[in-house]
Amino acid sequence: MHKIGLAALKLALPAALFGYLLWSVPADDYRAFWSQSKRWELLLAAQLLALVAVIISFMRWRLLVLAFGIPFTVREALRLGFLGYLLNFISFGSVGGDVFKAILVARDRPEKRPEAVASVLLDRAIGLMGLVMLAWISLVLFAEDDLSPLLTGIKRGAAALSVLSMFALAAAVFAGQWFDQLIQWVSGLPIAGETLARMARAVRQLRDAPGILLLLSGLAIFVHSLLAVTIYLISCGIYPEHPTLKEHMMVVPPGMAAGALPLAPGGLGVQEGALAGLFRQLPDLPKQFSAILVATVYRLITITIAGIGVCFYMASHGREFKWVRQASA
Repeated sequence: MHKIGLAALKLALPAALFGYLLWSVPADDYRAFWSQSKRWELLLAAQLLALVAVIISFMRWRLLVLAFGIPFTVREALRLGFLGYLLNFISFGSVGGDVFKAILVARDRPEKRPEAVASVLLDRAIGLMGLVMLAWISLVLFAEDDLSPLLTGIKRGAAALSVLSMFALAAAVFAGQWFDQLIQWVSGLPIAGETLARMARAVRQLRDAPGILLLLSGLAIFVHSLLAVTIYLISCGIYPEHPTLKEHMMVVPPGMAAGALPLAPGGLGVQEGALAGLFRQLPDLPKQFSAILVATVYRLITITIAGIGVCFYMASHGREFKWVRQASA
């Protein structure tokens, strides 16, 4: 009975989390969604496209893990990726799943623990860099002359952050002996110095595979482009009059970047508010168009993907969390 009760608890916790995510969406948003005339085929296409984008992001992480010399199968990448995606919804800034993935990748390879942690942190950094670069590229390519002051400021800020992040990444990987000396100095710092130095040395290993950084950066931009198209399909599926694809590409990446800030679990509420505010910056926004409703439907799509993480958890019978407890101990 004890084993049965423990197994039931392991299955009930992620299921309860999934139910909480659905319950956290305001009832008015549900009613507004159902009252709209919808094109279900476009909404289904949006769901499938978002799922494809998320899976590509897992495969991007797998490429990085393999580049660090850690054996990592596609099955492992999918299972840990989906479970990490689920846990991102209960942590501030969507990073809780990253800690989870780092522990599990390193559980059977303790000698590769710095590389495992570095793979997760670097994948997160590359993902954010791709998002900022997409915002910059989109605003440069698609913006008109009457761009609002807010979007103009975002374009300039995204340009500066893109250049700075690319320089920092290139310096961390390709810099000369002076950077190794800096790492050696960091290792002498109290508390976390040695750990930071070991992760920095792990990142330096990518000097032997310089093309991998370009590939990962391109995949990051591609994934976020797919997610922007996902929101465009949602707009098309709900409203007959909606912003164009170009306008979506201008405002969706900055809104998603806001959702990545450590302000709310999984970016809940922050991303929706940012998207609504940015859509209002468009000069020809249709009167009936509700960016909040579109963002809420997108949130439901991401919650559905998180539900797949629940299925993967149930299929594993809680083994992953057992490994986490052992690794933490």
